[in-house]
Formats: sequence, structure tokens, C-alpha cells
Amino acid sequence: MGVLLLDLHGDGVTLANVFWGLWLLPFGLLVMKSATIPRVLGVLLIVDGGTSVVVSATALLLPQNLDIVSRYALIPELGELWMMAWLLVRGARISTVEDEPLT
Repeated sequence: MGVLLLDLHGDGVTLANVFWGLWLLPFGLLVMKSATIPRVLGVLLIVDGGTSVVVSATALLLPQNLDIVSRYALIPELGELWMMAWLLVRGARISTVEDEPLT
């Protein structure tokens, strides 16, 4: 019973990975429309999101092919890391606006 529940937990985490990949698609679109963050990072996020969904679907539906898919998906899945590194090093440039007095 315990082994069954642990296997179900692993499948649940894999299913959650699908949604973790799907959120990168609108985030990538927002980055592409942003004027403060380079568009190439948005493209990398979209590719990363699609790759995460494919890897998770493969893990759920065709687990025997997961090693092959994971090997090819390693490089595209680094898009999120590039975004985090850019935000840590450079950050988003936000112009400051003087506060207007309240009347």
C-alpha cells in the first residue's frame, strides 16, 4: 500500500510539472512584449514551457521513452535559468516617477 501511494505521488508531481511548464508560455509572451527585458528571453521561456510539457507528457504516457526525450530536452529547459540569471545580474529597468502631492 505504501509503495502504491509513493508511485501515485510521483505521478502527481509529474502531472504538476505540466502546469509548471504551461505557466511559462504566457510569461514568455509578457517578456516578449516588455520593453525592459530582452525578447530573446521570452522566446527561451516559451521554448522551455513547451519542452516541459512534452517531457511531462512523455513521463506520464510513454515512460519507456523518457530517457531519450529528457536527453534532447536538457538544453531547451535552461530558458528559465537564463531569465533568472538576467534578473539577478541586470534586473528590469524601471523608471522612477516623482510622487505628485495629493490634493
